[in-house]
Amino acid sequence: MKESLNRNTPLRVAIGSQLFLPYTQSWIYRQMKEPNLGVALVVCNEKENDTIFPFDHIEVVPPKPLWMRKIEYKLSPVLKHVPFFVSAKKYAGYYRALFKHKINLFHVHFGVMAVEVMRVCEALHIPLLVTFHGYDITAAVKRNPSYHKALVKLFSKMKLGIAISEEMKTRLIQLGCPADKIIVSYLGIPIDEFSFVDRSDRSGKVKFLHAGRITRTKGVPDVVRAFSQEFTAQDDVELVLVGDGEDKNTVLQLIQSSKVKDKIRFLGRLSNEALLEVRKECDVFVLNSRTPESGDKEGLPIAILEASCVGMPVISTFHAGIAEGVLHEHTGLLVEEFDTKALAEAMRKLCNRNLRLSYGASGRKYMEDTFELNACNSFLHSVYQKAIQS
Repeated sequence: MKESLNRNTPLRVAIGSQLFLPYTQSWIYRQMKEPNLGVALVVCNEKENDTIFPFDHIEVVPPKPLWMRKIEYKLSPVLKHVPFFVSAKKYAGYYRALFKHKINLFHVHFGVMAVEVMRVCEALHIPLLVTFHGYDITAAVKRNPSYHKALVKLFSKMKLGIAISEEMKTRLIQLGCPADKIIVSYLGIPIDEFSFVDRSDRSGKVKFLHAGRITRTKGVPDVVRAFSQEFTAQDDVELVLVGDGEDKNTVLQLIQSSKVKDKIRFLGRLSNEALLEVRKECDVFVLNSRTPESGDKEGLPIAILEASCVGMPVISTFHAGIAEGVLHEHTGLLVEEFDTKALAEAMRKLCNRNLRLSYGASGRKYMEDTFELNACNSFLHSVYQKAIQS
């Protein structure tokens, strides 16, 4: 399969993702649907949401049986020190998929899959491009020493690494990745699909929205606590919660015990179309990201970018790359992680109509200038071209 690759070589790109595709990772689909990127194949271990994210050529290289994974999880305190390896069956599956479709660039999302395919790419002389997203260079590293060692080896094997924020690039360098192998490439937003909502003539309740996974990293219970503490004596406010996840029951219990439960709506998981309508009716977006005990960190959450597109000012935290997506006191307000009092004060500040309108308009402009999908995909195309050059 070895060949001389240059700028004139037609791109035949495979996208790698362990699970293709969670509804929360629509940004992968947005990238790969760009015709100029030459995506010819998806390689995954499991697939779901086929009707939401259809693609003609998907090769599934199955993971270990569930019973085996359960045993390995129970033995993880011991197995995490065993040198990382990929089974011969899985190696062969990756090899056949890439060879069969004549792939000349493998773009893998998340380091946890990239460490599995680096030897296959080396054997087939296929350049390996890896986008890191957060968990794969934080919690996964902390939890599994053998993965950490494999990750260091990956840095030498991959052709290039993509960081989705400048902050993530710094983290990769701290882990041992050579700085000249890392390119910052923001995940783009299809601006035209997220029309700006003019809220200047809006009256009535100020509606705060959280939309995203309800996990420890998102800190949704503290969003409920902050809202409940700050607005006990105010009726013209509402908190809307969208999403699902491990902290869902905790959140529901907090709502039931809240003195302002009549001002809180829990909508659960919504389709992208339904969520867009909820964004239009709400005024302020809240994403209370933080670093839990697991060490898991995000990259640059797409949810805040989409909220800014529709003109919502954003309240979030100084976590991971968020300060690159939310400009403090210009497109929103940022507070320190785990500071529930500051979070409540930020919500109070954005009850100010003029401030909301100013931040919302500035946020939309910032999205157009920095995160527009076509421009981001064009830059990614230049990264692809750089990766395939000999």
